[in-house]
Amino acid sequence: MAFGVYVHIPYCIKKCPYCDFNSYGVGESFPEQDYTESVLNELKLHADVLNGAPLSSIFFGGGTPSLFEARNIEEIITKIKKATSPQSGLEVSLEINPKTADLEKLKGLRQAGVNRVSFGVQSFSERKLKFLGRINAPSDSRSILGDAKRAGFENINIDIMYGTMDETLDEWKKDLEETLSFDSTHISAYCLMIESGTQFGNLYRRGKLILPQEDELSEFITFTTEYLEENGYSQYEISNYSRRGYECRHNMLYWNGDNYLGAGAGAHSHLRDAGKGWGKRYGNIRNPGLYMKSVRAGEKPIDFSEELQKHEALEDTVLMGLRLSVGLEFKSLRESYNVVPDEYKIGNLVKGGLIEIKGDSVRLTEKGNLLSNAVIERFLDSLSST
Repeated sequence: MAFGVYVHIPYCIKKCPYCDFNSYGVGESFPEQDYTESVLNELKLHADVLNGAPLSSIFFGGGTPSLFEARNIEEIITKIKKATSPQSGLEVSLEINPKTADLEKLKGLRQAGVNRVSFGVQSFSERKLKFLGRINAPSDSRSILGDAKRAGFENINIDIMYGTMDETLDEWKKDLEETLSFDSTHISAYCLMIESGTQFGNLYRRGKLILPQEDELSEFITFTTEYLEENGYSQYEISNYSRRGYECRHNMLYWNGDNYLGAGAGAHSHLRDAGKGWGKRYGNIRNPGLYMKSVRAGEKPIDFSEELQKHEALEDTVLMGLRLSVGLEFKSLRESYNVVPDEYKIGNLVKGGLIEIKGDSVRLTEKGNLLSNAVIERFLDSLSST
């Protein structure tokens, strides 16, 4: 089973109003050295998990990992690689806000061992970026994307977002067209999601945030998939498109239910030993200060831990697997969980245009993705033990 390490850097210059990740807008002031040392020491505390693990990916997410110096990123990468068994083609990804890096920073990250960069562009439209509360301007994105290849990066992802207030399909087409002009290997095209507890969530609840309707979003999704596939990008997951061979290895760990260790404030882990139960998952203390305090005391900074039950493992498998373009195999569900679908209930989901079945595989449709929570609940309800 493949294994990855996720490293969470929780600091941002400014928190975006739609973001529900464990991130903190702190301006230019953050305890980089103390936090780096805490991550390194936490990795020592997980020596039993890391020992000889077949490492396929490392992913630095946030927050804004590109705020950290390349030398600190390198220290963490080195520590992880020494404690594991790096596999051929090891993928080391790092998320970058275009406003927080330049050519020299990119060169430093490349030398540090990062070989895949993910740029949070979100849009090349001034209007959309202002609405999304982003600190980066279109000029920042254009500049850093041009620098990425000069710094030696070949594996480049661009994050872009649709479904914002007052957005037209023509505006989204312009975003896609400019994104393609940079010839990246990977594109993540996300629909704006309203999450409770965020600034946007509060505005939406009070009726002060009007977003595109379901039929409009469906049009956006259909156009996106057709347009990107026409230009050489295959959709391998609902929101992710890549050139052949450039699928994100780390994200595939999540979608395939493989093992990963999370380090840093609020990071999550999923671990399962073959033949030993249904696995376990745990999450770290979210507050960075309390996280570092726990590590300094020589304690694993775990906030919660749970042994998965069969129904929880099945739910995770369905939740992740349905999103993949290759789909979820009925055979795998039968062999792993001893469940089979009720043909009548499954048939209703197909008739409703919510899922599609090809051979022995099933996946969400574009419409199904818009209603994914309800569809997944209905799909799980259709499964029964043999």
